[in-house]
Amino acid sequence: MKTWKMAGCLLLLCVIICGCVVMGKSTEVSAAEKQPTEENEQQAEQPEQQPEAAPPTSEEPVQEGSTTVNKSYSEGLYFRSNGDGTCALAGMGSCTAACVLIPPQSPLGDTVTEILPGAFAGSIVGSIEIPTTVTVLSAASFSGCERLAYVRVAAGNEALLESDGALYTADGSMLLYCPAGRSARSLTLHKSIKRIAAGAFASCGALDTVYFTGSTAEWHNIIVGDENNALYAARLCFTAS
Repeated sequence: MKTWKMAGCLLLLCVIICGCVVMGKSTEVSAAEKQPTEENEQQAEQPEQQPEAAPPTSEEPVQEGSTTVNKSYSEGLYFRSNGDGTCALAGMGSCTAACVLIPPQSPLGDTVTEILPGAFAGSIVGSIEIPTTVTVLSAASFSGCERLAYVRVAAGNEALLESDGALYTADGSMLLYCPAGRSARSLTLHKSIKRIAAGAFASCGALDTVYFTGSTAEWHNIIVGDENNALYAARLCFTAS
């Protein structure tokens, strides 16, 4: 009888031990399954990181020296055909640019050889580039263009020359025009000057001093046209050595 009781106790003890082992393993499995779930929840709570955008880049136009590689001529200018394959710039037309680059050819294919009187009258033009093809113009070509400060002659023009902001014939012997809007208060005349065209200084209100690289006798030999009161009002300085 005692033997059976002892065997029963041992059997009950084994069952209890096995149950504890099974429960322990179940607990480990549950913990293992729960851990990745908690990690996933933590990752879900964190905001998704976006890659940083690259800083914007800018491209600058390429220039060779002081010359623009791709020159863009002004559009909308009005040209008057001479009927012989040439034409004259007659007006601003629909062009409203403040900086005008006159093309060597009109939209119809005529070569631009002349700038007519009053071609820029009443415009806001502040600078003009004259192409190599233009050979005929006068101070009257720029009349009524009070804001014009710069006149540039394209390299290769065999008829015209720009010196110290003023426009001359190619040999520098005749001053054709001094821009009305030129801000510089002094002007140095070309050393080869022999003549000043009528109206060349008609609207040069800012002019204060004129430098002449010659003697008083040489100055009196220069022929000065009419309507150049601004020239006479300026102080004349002789710089002959």
